[in-house]
Amino acid sequence: MKALILPEILDTRYAVSFSELLKKQEGAFLLDGECVQRVGGLCFQLLVSAFATAQTLGTSFEIRNVSDEMKENLTLLGGDFLLKGEGTA
Repeated sequence: MKALILPEILDTRYAVSFSELLKKQEGAFLLDGECVQRVGGLCFQLLVSAFATAQTLGTSFEIRNVSDEMKENLTLLGGDFLLKGEGTA
């Protein structure tokens, strides 16, 4: 499965196209966060939604190569569970 490479800035301008890309994911969600420098609230909500969808469908959700900035942003937003692929949305 090919990972969806996330852009440097996950903000409102990227939310619509990000939503469409997530809808096209078949089966498991595999994301690559190596380049991410900032996560905004709307894209954070989309990540949580993808996580919840994966749980509902019984598939996996994984963010690989998480940048330090992405890790910090997700932790500040209460989304550190997204990095572990466990918990509830």
